[in-house]
Amino acid sequence: KTGKNLVQWPVEEIKSLRLSSKQFDLEVGPGSVVPVDVGSAAQLDIEAEFEINKESLDKILGNASVVAEAEEFSCEKSGGSTVRGALGPFGFSVLATESLSEQTPVYFYVAKGKDSELKTFFCTDTSRSSVANDVVKPIYGSVVPVLKGEKLTMRILVDHSIVEAFGQGGRTCITSRVYPTTAIYGAAKLFLFNNALDATVTASFTVWQMNSAFIHPYSDEAVRALSRT
Repeated sequence: KTGKNLVQWPVEEIKSLRLSSKQFDLEVGPGSVVPVDVGSAAQLDIEAEFEINKESLDKILGNASVVAEAEEFSCEKSGGSTVRGALGPFGFSVLATESLSEQTPVYFYVAKGKDSELKTFFCTDTSRSSVANDVVKPIYGSVVPVLKGEKLTMRILVDHSIVEAFGQGGRTCITSRVYPTTAIYGAAKLFLFNNALDATVTASFTVWQMNSAFIHPYSDEAVRALSRT
């Protein structure tokens, strides 16, 4: 639709691994962190859409005192999901402990430009993904185009130590390897958060528990047949 993005999306067969699901519609105010009750959150498929409250949006766009930061912001250099702006960050913390001592936030950050146009960034922050010290924990992401009239959408696949996040139907994709020490198996939790200073956000999302893929090795006979060819 944009004419300039290579779309990446999980193969359809991933859906065959979906087990039970829960649907949520939540309004989250500025500075909110909300636990999402899905049981163990070590293997999940999350599909979500977000909408910034129109009154919040109009108020911020019409307020000259709100800093225009779109040109200066970057996922990598702007401090991660704890740095609060007028319109973000907001999203999910996956592979999180109950106390949030370990968490991997996947989020949108919407920034106001000098011309009052909005620019949307899609980021993953692994800086708190593990309390282990011998792990590289970057923050990364990019601008994601949002066309007029579109809601902000993301899909996240969580598989123990892999977090794969797709923004706006796959216009951008972030694959992360993380190494939680305590946010594992049944102790892994899911949180919804909105760290925006001024904006209220509505999140509508479905969370599926996921089955293992049960990948079967080739039989000895198949291996011999392949070697002959």
